[in-house]
Amino acid sequence: MSNYGIPYMGSKAKIAASIALNFPKADHFYDLFGGGFSMTHYMVENKAKRYKHFHYNEIKADVVDLVKSAIAGEFNYDVFKPEWISREAFFARKDTDAYVRCLWSFGNNQKCYLFGPDIEPYKRSMHQAIVFDDFDAQAKDVLGFSKWPQTIKSITQRRLYLRQRVAFKSKGLKRGDLEQLQQLQQLEQLERLQLLEQLQRLERLQQLQQLQQLQQLEQLERLNFYSGDYRQVPILSNSVVYCDIPYKGTADYIGAFNHKEFYDWAMSRDFPVYVSEYNIDDPRFKLVYEVDKRAMLSATKSNKQMSEKLYWNGVSL
Repeated sequence: MSNYGIPYMGSKAKIAASIALNFPKADHFYDLFGGGFSMTHYMVENKAKRYKHFHYNEIKADVVDLVKSAIAGEFNYDVFKPEWISREAFFARKDTDAYVRCLWSFGNNQKCYLFGPDIEPYKRSMHQAIVFDDFDAQAKDVLGFSKWPQTIKSITQRRLYLRQRVAFKSKGLKRGDLEQLQQLQQLEQLERLQLLEQLQRLERLQQLQQLQQLQQLEQLERLNFYSGDYRQVPILSNSVVYCDIPYKGTADYIGAFNHKEFYDWAMSRDFPVYVSEYNIDDPRFKLVYEVDKRAMLSATKSNKQMSEKLYWNGVSL
């Protein structure tokens, strides 16, 4: 499994393994800015022999509850049929519902709705057909049937079948069907670009329940949850601390996080503190790792190659 945690802005799911290579062995591993749980998830599944206990902290209590619910299997498709969250429902519920805020926001930014107005009706039609076997006229037109083949049973199979169907229909059209062809090609392109649409995001929640499997129960018992300010989490002796702090200068965090105060805190600790950032200009920190990571910035094809860096406060165990 290459994806870890829940869908979350700034998630380290894809680079968790390379970041973890820089952490020394210890009794305790702390993820103080845990966000979507990706780093802790990776560490619990892959580094159980290097650490006795794992500690996940996220200041937003409802996000912690969402992670716990996912681990408990509450989002398994066998028991959970995801309702369609409309634009109106998103803005009405996002401030009090972490599931809506994280799973149905564009770029996992927890602020803007996942889909644009033009594509929302199409997405809703497909969602209802895939999840609830509810075929409206648009779903029937795109899929070419009003009932799923018996061999296509799971939600995942249906989603992939839809993608294949759209591609097949666009190839079979004639020149006189140019307008319909362009529409289908646009839908196909959107399907490919939106790699983390709502149903795929839900599969990430399902993956967390693997921690409940028998071979993972011991690791799960060694996992501790916190919800509060990073300075309030008690750090035990012989610990390694990882901090995926809000990146300085990014639009979503300007004025919301005191970086200097955090830097002073990290440098005053007597245990190793590792910090992810694009850049830390405080000379007290040591750069220990750097990797390029492509960041999707908009609904268009625009993206940017960013350099993810890992810094260290210089303290050894």
